[in-house]
Amino acid sequence: MKKTDLGLPTPLVSILMNCYNGAEYLKEAIDSVIAQTYQNWELIFWDNQSTDKSAEIVRSYNDPRIKYYYAPEHTKLYKGRNLAIEKITGNYIAFLDTDDVWKKNKLELQMLAFANSDYDLVCSNYDLIDPKSRFIKRANRFSKPSGFITKYLINEYYIGILTVVFNVTLLKENHLNFNQSYNHIGDFDLFLKISESHKILYMSNSLASYRIHDNNFSSKKEFELLREIKKMIREISSRDFYSSNLNLISKLKLVRQFMLLKLVIRKGKPVKAYNILRFVCYDLVKFFKLLILFLVYKVKK
Repeated sequence: MKKTDLGLPTPLVSILMNCYNGAEYLKEAIDSVIAQTYQNWELIFWDNQSTDKSAEIVRSYNDPRIKYYYAPEHTKLYKGRNLAIEKITGNYIAFLDTDDVWKKNKLELQMLAFANSDYDLVCSNYDLIDPKSRFIKRANRFSKPSGFITKYLINEYYIGILTVVFNVTLLKENHLNFNQSYNHIGDFDLFLKISESHKILYMSNSLASYRIHDNNFSSKKEFELLREIKKMIREISSRDFYSSNLNLISKLKLVRQFMLLKLVIRKGKPVKAYNILRFVCYDLVKFFKLLILFLVYKVKK
């Protein structure tokens, strides 16, 4: 383990970058890792059989900390993440996708947070940027809770995987990995499991940037997301943690209903007033969001 000039230990951070045809923004992503003020890292680049110039770009870097792996078969994202995890040698693990970027002091601030606290996972706020790397807005307008935050994550999932750092022992000791049956909520599922027995620190400053582009979002993906949340509800209902916290399952069902109503309203389909009004009793913020969305789309028609 390396040490700083002050003699403090600097654990090795394994950064997972899963790639499938990510050449367009790849150099910017890798450059943001190299620019880190915290330099004791390794980049595990998992190439999911890309057919573009991704491999060529990675191999253009003459840095032994960048470790290239070519997948033996093309897989879905979360299986690829699990396979990449098998290659790490670091004490801590972080994630950065090929179209996102880090602020240069991200790892330094987060590793300092570990050294000065008893948190098991550290995440932060992040910016949304457009395809030309121009700032759009902050992902979270207000600060979010830290500590044992399962109930908060269920109500509003605010952990961006591009901001996460945690000790590898969390996976080993709890026998955890990404659920490969999911295509969209594998990170939500994993970090929710971690939150059930470990403290999470949320840093309100923005330490990364998530790129918004055409491949991020579609109605088809939204419907798939809703189906996966329905499956998650069935799965967590059998876990011991939720047998004494049944209100959390009800809350997740309500969150799914909220997401479904937003999608239905945006698609211009009829919505029963009762389905919106019921949120008055459960969550006024969600009620007003639905009401405003409903009125906006009604005016557009």
